Formats: sequence, structure tokens, C-alpha cells
Amino acid sequence: MQSGVHAGRAAAREPTMPQPDATAITTMPAQAAGRERDFGDYYLLFLCVLLAGYASFGKGFAYIGVPPLFIGEIALGLGLVALMLSGCWLAMMMTLPSLVLLALMAWVVIRTLPYLGIHGVDALRDSVLAVYGVFAFIIVGLILQKPSRLGRMIRIYSGFALFYGFAGAVLAYTTSTLSDILSWPFSGVPVVYVRMGEASVHLCGAAIFVLLGLRRVPLLWTLAMLVGFVMISISRGAMLAFLLPVCAAAVLGGKLHRLMPILTGGGALFAIMLALGLQVELAGGRVIGPTQLVNNFESLLGHSEAANLDGTKTWRLRWWQSIQDYTLHGPYFWAGKGFGVNLAEDDGYVVGQETGGTPVRAPHNAHLNMLARAGVPGLVLWTLTAVTWFAMLMRWMVVARRRGDVDWANLFIWIACYGLSMLINASFDVALEGPMLGIWYWCIIGLGIASTMIYAASLDTQRRSLSALRAPAASSQNLPLKQSLPWGTQR
Repeated sequence: MQSGVHAGRAAAREPTMPQPDATAITTMPAQAAGRERDFGDYYLLFLCVLLAGYASFGKGFAYIGVPPLFIGEIALGLGLVALMLSGCWLAMMMTLPSLVLLALMAWVVIRTLPYLGIHGVDALRDSVLAVYGVFAFIIVGLILQKPSRLGRMIRIYSGFALFYGFAGAVLAYTTSTLSDILSWPFSGVPVVYVRMGEASVHLCGAAIFVLLGLRRVPLLWTLAMLVGFVMISISRGAMLAFLLPVCAAAVLGGKLHRLMPILTGGGALFAIMLALGLQVELAGGRVIGPTQLVNNFESLLGHSEAANLDGTKTWRLRWWQSIQDYTLHGPYFWAGKGFGVNLAEDDGYVVGQETGGTPVRAPHNAHLNMLARAGVPGLVLWTLTAVTWFAMLMRWMVVARRRGDVDWANLFIWIACYGLSMLINASFDVALEGPMLGIWYWCIIGLGIASTMIYAASLDTQRRSLSALRAPAASSQNLPLKQSLPWGTQR
């Protein structure tokens, strides 16, 4: 542990964190890597399994454990141990997003502690909206300790993207199929419970990963992805969480030409299905088909003929307006109502009980949830965390593209758009308040911070090498002008 302290102090004195060249990382023999594995390596593998479980089984996976200690809390505790052992807990603070996130977490803790005695576990559960940010620091610390872990995570995700493109939407629909057949005995929650928004986010991440050329897939995968989009489009938030980031990635990555054949074929199929009136009716008045897509867009832009869409939109908008009234223009401007109070009951917008489900506690918008509970200071810190993070990724994306490091640039775009998809979904649903997407979101935040730090460090090391080798006899043609990828070139 003493050596870890020294390592952390040394790293803190060097913001750019010089690391071994990525080429050496990718060519390291597998046997050597296996012999050098430590607790951090095994934890990172466990975390990848955890994330895959949340994406594939949803809320059902989150209930693995012994109440009140579930698998997410276990992962958080083990992650803190891995972070302390990494010795990088000072180095991970060397970016603006890290500092803003730390301030956000501190403010949320301050607004949670007074309510622990009143609301108990509910206060802790509500606070994870920001406190799960610990996972971001865990990811940063572990990758800074061993940069090769970045490549390992990307390779693991590459396999996950292939799987989820085929199975994502189907997993969401098994929720209704298995809900009455297989459930956890101590909670009654179905073993498989993937919501449309969650499936949409991961379908979006997989689609962007492939669109940017970070892996190759068969044509059947693309067809399955299109079917998946149609299936999740029954939800407005899920539809936007897929469409907007994919379009943004296509523009930023210069891949619009790859989307055109898909858009042309999909548009023709959409027109045929709409003309024939083909659709699959579901409970609740919604359908799978082109009509639902049209209704969703109409509801987003104004008024929809589908009463169920406008009904859910109306109560959300009223609740959101109430939150703005008592914070921006009311007595809860600075401190909010705190973490632990049931906002639905306190604000007078209780829903969910009429269908026999769990009553809603949060206003189906993570940003307004933060405003209501932590006041304007909390919302400002929440917004700054996202803004500085996106700005950092876009800055290094531009640097990578100018240097010809196209895959690095695409990596930064993929991470940014993945996070964007989660934020869009969190604007329409209770998403980041739970572990299913909350842990995913903060891990993506950490991955973005760590990847930019590793890339910046590699460029700094390269510049030093160029300065040392700058001599009349040295030829610039023999110097490494492009940064190799830590995940190799295999697809």
C-alpha cells in the first residue's frame, strides 16, 4: 500500500501520465499478461460481466445478492479496494471533468446526510444518481495503472456489441414473456426485466461501434439491428436515444455515406408497411410498426392522435413545471428537497399504484430529479460534469483526426455518443437513478476520461522521443508519427 501512495503522488506531479507505447501494449505476449494479472485485472473482468448482466437481464440481474446487499453494491465495494490498490487515486483527478464530478458527488453527499435518519435506505438509493460516479474513478484509476486494460475493455465490448445487435430487442421483450414464469422469490421481480430505454441505449452503442468501423459484422446483424430499432420504437425516449446519437456519430465520424443505403432501404420498407397498415398490437394501446413511429414523432412535435402518448406526456410536463417553480422560482433554489424524500408524494404526482406496480419516486428526468433534490447548485454541477466531459472528448477527437489517428478519433466519438444516448434516455425515464444504466453511465464517463488521458500521455511521450531523436542524421520518415491502438486491429 505504501508503494501505491508513492505511485499516486508521482503520477499527480505529472498530469500527462506518460505510459508505455501502445504498440508495446498490444504486442505483449498473452502468457506474460496472464502471469502479471492482479486484483485490478480480475475486478475489471468482473465489472465487464456485471455490465453485460445489467444490459442483458436488466432489473432482474440487479436483484442478485442478499437484501439489502445486491451485486451493484458488492461491485462498488470491491471497486474501491481495486482503486486503492492501483495507487492512482491522485492521478485520476488531473482532468477538469474529474474535479467537477468530485464536487458534484460531495454536494450530493451533503444533501443526503441530513435525511439518512429520516428516510434511511431511501436516501442512499436516491443519492446514487451521482454517488455511482465512484465507478468513473474506479475505471480511470485501473486504466491509468495499466493502460493495456483499455484495450482489453474495448475487445470485450466488441464481442458484446456483436451479441447485443442480435439479441438486444428480443431481451427487452422477454420481460413480458417471463414476468409471470420466472421471478426472484424474495422480491417478485422477474429474472429478465430489460426496459425499452435500456435496450435502446445498448443497441445504439453497438450500432455506433460498428458504424465507425471499430468492428465488422455480417449483413444479418445489420438486419437484426433494424428490427431491433422498430421493436424499441414503441417508446419515444427509446427511439430518440437511438436515433440522435447514431446521427451525431455519423456526422462527426464522416460516415453518412454508410447510413444512406440503410436509410434508403429502411425508408422504402417503412413506406410499404405504412401503406399496407402492417403492425403488431400490444397491451396498453401501443403497436410495433410504422404507425407507432409516426405517433411518436407527432407526440414529440406537438399533439398525437394516440391518447396514451399525450396522457403520459401531460403529467410529466406538469410535474417538471412544478419542480422548476419551487426551485428556480421558489424556496428550494439553493438546497432542493434533499435525497430520500419521495418526490412523487411530496409534489403530488403519484403514479404507478393504479396498475399494481411500484409507485414512481422520481420525475422521469434525471436532470430535473437532480434539480429537485440538490437545488440549482446540484443542477449546475451535474450539467458541468457532462459538458466538460463532452468537450474533452471532442477536443481530443479533433487532435486525433488531425494527426491521422482515425481509430482513436472514432473511439472518442463512440464513447461520447454512448454517453449521449444514456442522457437522452434519462430525460424521459427513470434511468440513471438505478444500477442498470446508472453504473453503465458512470463507467462510460470513466472510460472517456481514461482514454483521453492515455492518448494525451502517448502523444507527450512521442513528442519527447522526437525531441531526443532530432538530429541531422535522424530521418522523420523513420519516426512513429501515428499512435497505435491499444486494442489492436482485429475486428
